[in-house]
Amino acid sequence: MFEFFLGLVLLGILAGLLSGFFGIGSGVILVPAYVFLFNLLDLPPEIIPILATGTSMTTMAITIPMAAYIHFKNNNVELEIVKKMFWMAFAMTLLGRYVALFIESSTLQIIIAVSLILAALQIAFDFSPKSKNLHKSSLELIFVAGLLGLVTSFVGIGGGILMVPYFLYKGLDPHKAIGTSSLMGFALAVSGALGALMFAPIASKNIEFFVGSAFVPAVIITGLSSIYFARLGANLSAKTDSRYLKLAFSILIIIAALRVFYITFV
Repeated sequence: MFEFFLGLVLLGILAGLLSGFFGIGSGVILVPAYVFLFNLLDLPPEIIPILATGTSMTTMAITIPMAAYIHFKNNNVELEIVKKMFWMAFAMTLLGRYVALFIESSTLQIIIAVSLILAALQIAFDFSPKSKNLHKSSLELIFVAGLLGLVTSFVGIGGGILMVPYFLYKGLDPHKAIGTSSLMGFALAVSGALGALMFAPIASKNIEFFVGSAFVPAVIITGLSSIYFARLGANLSAKTDSRYLKLAFSILIIIAALRVFYITFV
């Protein structure tokens, strides 16, 4: 029991640091950790992915707010962009949690892995469009928000791992890209958590400690453990040189992509 508790606390610390420093929801580590946990608990293997992503989204609803607040306090959030993206992202994430009950995830995992590799290449080689004015791209922002909402709800990530590269591609400073992504991640996580609590596979109805598709002990222990470290990560991010931020983020998403490929094919 102590090992179970300690493992979730350590997971929360790492999730908080990643969330704050990179402006992501930290689902890239939460989902595989929860898959491992639910296998240890001997849950039905066919429902483990939906339970892992649901628990991840619900945990992020606790992890992200502190990081988002610190980024906002440090003046690293483009509120006009958030206003244009927030509600579409919220609605599509909620819809995605319902649709996720009925889809096969392997094809989507391949698409996500390829997207992550492309995002890493974009950051590494700094490809940028001719027009970088995001504030004039309302329709584009709404479309991207909806797409990210669907994708993140399917795979249980906070969206920042794809959102930050998009913001960088469109010309935002790395600190602004991370801060804006963090606040948008809050919208995705809250909506995803709501969907996780509302929608669950029938096979999970009689499993103890689950509300919807969220494992409550993991959400509470991991989520609460992450709060202080999310704040610490956000403050460290604000003090880090932009070049190092971009390099570190590109390494992170390459690792995430390799993890998805490994899960899919191995």
